[in-house]
Amino acid sequence: MSEERPDEYYVERLLTRVKLVIATDDDIPVETKLETQPMLKEFVRTLSAPPDQQDRERAIGQHQFLLDALDDFPNCTALLTALRNFVPYL
Repeated sequence: MSEERPDEYYVERLLTRVKLVIATDDDIPVETKLETQPMLKEFVRTLSAPPDQQDRERAIGQHQFLLDALDDFPNCTALLTALRNFVPYL
């Protein structure tokens, strides 16, 4: 039987994967990497707060910024979109 994990576990894993893809994907221009990495760091910080203390408007804006900036990179888009399964207000 598999262990039931909290949503925060999956959010952390997805965000870690996004960071990794941004850092290692040679198709993502350096300019895009430099533009998105600080926002991703802030997004991680926002989502690291307990769910009832998260600044939802800020998280939505950060998420949308990242989706827009990384729109041409399907791996990033898929991971960011998958977050909606664990952070429903996104």
